[in-house]
Amino acid sequence: MDGTEYAQIFAEAASSPQPYPDRLFLPRWGVAEWRKLLAGTSVTPFKASDVVIRREATERSLFFIAAGTVDVGVTMIDGLAVSSLARIGPMSIIGEQSFFDGAPRSANVWAITDGILLCWDIDAYERFGEAEPALARDLLFALGRVLSSRLRMTTIRVRR
Repeated sequence: MDGTEYAQIFAEAASSPQPYPDRLFLPRWGVAEWRKLLAGTSVTPFKASDVVIRREATERSLFFIAAGTVDVGVTMIDGLAVSSLARIGPMSIIGEQSFFDGAPRSANVWAITDGILLCWDIDAYERFGEAEPALARDLLFALGRVLSSRLRMTTIRVRR
């Protein structure tokens, strides 16, 4: 099963004014464009408290959050303390740094609620980019906006 069944909700969320700065924003995309993208994803349900990304993991996938909320954070040296860095909700992404640079995951991501991730690996991106270069360009800019927003928020927290 792929993620095309979620195309409608992504299309609606990505074209409306953004209540969340890290939500994907693709106002010119309709359901057809989202179906093309999400056809390359696999559906992964998760339950509250599941770890959906482990720090230091080496897989290179991007995850679209179709439903649910996750926290991004780090486990402290003692292995027990957890520090939350960000809470990310539906219609956004996680795993973008490793997707782009191929380096191991830099943080843990755990589920706050039950939800659904749409997993998109680098091979699916390459196929999508070859078949739909204009859509791939649009998506890269949307992903860049999310990264920029997250970097700005990190900068604000560091300055405090």
